Amino acid sequence: MNNYLSPWLKDIEEQPIEMSSRIRLARNIKGLPFPHQLNDPDAVESLSGEIEEVLTGHHNIPVNEMNFEDKALLVEKHLISPLFTKNGYSSFINKDESESVMVNEEDHLRIQVMGAGVPMHDLYEKAVRIDDVLEEKLNYAFDERYGFLTACPTNVGTGMRASVMLHLPALSLNNKISRFQNNLNRFGFALRGIYGEGSVPLGHIYQLSNQLTLGQTEEEIIDHLDELKNRIIEEEQEVRKDLITHYPVKTKDTVSRSYGILKYAYTLTSKEAAMHLSNVKLGMDMGILKIDFRFQEWVQLIQPAFVKKRLNELNKEISSLEKAVDEERAALLRERLGGM
Repeated sequence: MNNYLSPWLKDIEEQPIEMSSRIRLARNIKGLPFPHQLNDPDAVESLSGEIEEVLTGHHNIPVNEMNFEDKALLVEKHLISPLFTKNGYSSFINKDESESVMVNEEDHLRIQVMGAGVPMHDLYEKAVRIDDVLEEKLNYAFDERYGFLTACPTNVGTGMRASVMLHLPALSLNNKISRFQNNLNRFGFALRGIYGEGSVPLGHIYQLSNQLTLGQTEEEIIDHLDELKNRIIEEEQEVRKDLITHYPVKTKDTVSRSYGILKYAYTLTSKEAAMHLSNVKLGMDMGILKIDFRFQEWVQLIQPAFVKKRLNELNKEISSLEKAVDEERAALLRERLGGM
């Protein structure tokens, strides 16, 4: 497993608002208790072994044997969920880290495919190919009436969660984001934080995903998600135009202050750094700034586990880990922006 950025993320061409997409399929094994009731380590080990037999091109990562810092790194790379760090057994990850299969999360299997600049339907087809390979070996829990059976009732049916990461600074700064969140809930969709359910937005990054999986086909869910995504993007674009048209000095000042702080600060929390990175990204997209800048990469690199890895490699002597992380985060951004 790569300790740094996922290869698939390094190769993307960053867009102004849409960042990345993900398809996740929840699957369970017929006759085997759901993970929260499964107290048989041998059964989980056997399941992992069966997957390893048939899933070529994916490396088996024994997450249950990893330390906290390495698990946190996988979470920050969106390869496993926060929940998986507690009870997860193993994760099968492909070379460029765009695909993973979690064993013993909330469900027995969570198949996940990520990408950027790729149609959601194409990501779904990739997930289906993995699903088909596994289904040849495993007997899924499936009901003719309800579809795929899952530990949480909200996943019953297709068992699919489709999601897209969106950078929405203008809507956030204008306090219009809550209106979208309330309206989306009525359509069976949700706008959540960067790590999904239970998380908070970081750097004005939101995850749009479906909440309902029963009563619709996978194609219908994806089509509805794409439609809502496009409407949100249009609204974000309109608010951005309004900011630069009616509040040009305030907008430029916000962007320039954030750029100055990132370039010269000597200590930054992850929340501070993400907010300022978001403002700089907004300035780049609006033509206020022209610098060598990759928002998605840098947002990951400032996360705690990434910074701690950097600290370990530098072998620095520290008295307070929290203080050292904030100082190293600022040093990383100064280095990348050519500050002092």
